[in-house]
Amino acid sequence: MLTLTFLGRSIFEITIMTLLMRIWINLFMNDIYNSFSQFIILVTQPFITPIKFFIPNIKNFEISSFILLSIICIMKYPILTYLEVTFVPYILSLTTYIFIGFFSLVKGIGYLIFWLITIRSIFSWFNRNYNDFDIVLNKLTDQILNFTRKYISPIYNVDMSAFIITMSLYFLNFLGYDLFPGFWSII
Repeated sequence: MLTLTFLGRSIFEITIMTLLMRIWINLFMNDIYNSFSQFIILVTQPFITPIKFFIPNIKNFEISSFILLSIICIMKYPILTYLEVTFVPYILSLTTYIFIGFFSLVKGIGYLIFWLITIRSIFSWFNRNYNDFDIVLNKLTDQILNFTRKYISPIYNVDMSAFIITMSLYFLNFLGYDLFPGFWSII
């Protein structure tokens, strides 16, 4: 069952991060000619198209992507609980699943921010040419890092904003473990 749980959790997390990237790119980048943006749109398009037929977008915000993301986050906890436990788990109310799904979405946003900042920090160590992924990575993470840079300036030419945000995300993750021990480790 451990293998199934790992596989299920990995599929859910990759799906949630991909849909979050699609929403984030459409909200703040508007660069559909970037090859990484096209990859994200191409991967998620088969799942978004049936919903988009009924629910149109509002300006740059894709409501169909957000609805699919919300449904996946709500379904994540019951499915992973079923895969993790050898007996049939007790059934909670729909309101509880929506509550847990909301926290699953918040945790997914935190994971996405963490990995984007970590990848950007690793890329900064190498002398590289700009590629399409690097452009998307810089545009998305600059929005978060510039907010921290306004309050904390570089110390001896060392930018501490990525470190501060990463440590804050670690703190919030451990706070989630303390406040919600029943489901935080599963989501």
